[in-house]
This record gives sequence, C-alpha cells and structure tokens, in this order.
Amino acid sequence: MPHNTGNWADVAALIQRRMTHLGITEPQLALRSRVSLTVVKELARNTKQSNRHRLTLSRLSRALGLDLDHLRELATRPTPKPHPVALGELHHADIPPALRHLITDIVDRLDTALRDIRAEHAQLAHDARIIRTIAESVPTGHHEQPADTPTG
Repeated sequence: MPHNTGNWADVAALIQRRMTHLGITEPQLALRSRVSLTVVKELARNTKQSNRHRLTLSRLSRALGLDLDHLRELATRPTPKPHPVALGELHHADIPPALRHLITDIVDRLDTALRDIRAEHAQLAHDARIIRTIAESVPTGHHEQPADTPTG
C-alpha cells in the first residue's frame, strides 16, 4: 500500500546517515536496492513527498542494512508536536520577536535531534538482534584440533 503522508524528513535523514555509514552514494544505493535513482534522490533529499510503495521502502531498507519495514515504519510514525499550550504561551509572551523565533528554532532542533536519536536507537537495537542471532548460532565448548596438528 502506498504512503503519501509521513515523516519523510526523518526518512531522508536516516537514508543519508546510513549511506554515509556504509560509504555509498545515491547511484550505488539505487543499484543495490533496484530502486530508480530519481526516487532514491527524492527520498534521500526529501524533495518530493509523494506515494511510496511498501516494496520501494523495503528494498531501500534492505540495501541500507535495516529491517525490511524500518523505513516504512519510520515514515508512518506520528510526528510529535510541541504542546499547543506551550506554543500558545510562547506566542503571547511579552518577549521580542527575535527571541521568540530563537526559542522556536531551538525547539525544532531539539525535536529533530530526538527523532535522530530514536532512529539511531532503532538501528542499534536491530544491530544487537543480528549480533545476538549470530552469537547464538556459534557452537560453544571444546574446539577440535586440525588433524595435522601435533598433540604433544
């Protein structure tokens, strides 16, 4: 099912961070994911917020080393909004407009940082699950010596 609303700025930020982490470019991501370069650029730069099919987001998630539904879940997660009472009080406060603007900018930056932290937390949790799965698949106990190794 296509998604036409969502946290596309968060999706773009995560795509950019993962591309940097993996050391890949937009064209390389397009090749890895089998998603058109145009769509990769639109999502990575957040230039066009339009319907995105689940398969497109899954392919990009997989190419970025994320859970298949990670980008879709991020895109559809509700965006937290500052408390309306606090915003109302700020707009009615007897402070210079420049200070009001500065406070609003700081709140926006904090919201962005919080979204980035949540996305990074989700990625770390995903990585921890993979490591745990790998660790559980490694046999424990005594190791056999190769046949040509002298036993002493």
